[in-house]
Amino acid sequence: MNRLMTEQETALMVGMSVHWLRRKRWEGGGIPFIKMSQRGAVRYEEETVRQYLDAHFRTSTHDPGRR
Repeated sequence: MNRLMTEQETALMVGMSVHWLRRKRWEGGGIPFIKMSQRGAVRYEEETVRQYLDAHFRTSTHDPGRR
């Protein structure tokens, strides 16, 4: 397993806020995460975050991205 990152580390890596990460978890469609227990901490696997970023990379506004 690869390194697990906190919400703060993940937010810094993706350039968004912790609030954005939490909202995306609630809405769906955000970065896949690990819930440590029912009411426990949330962690993000570093490689999964990198894959999420790669999948959302665009070269123009017309670029549909990877499918």
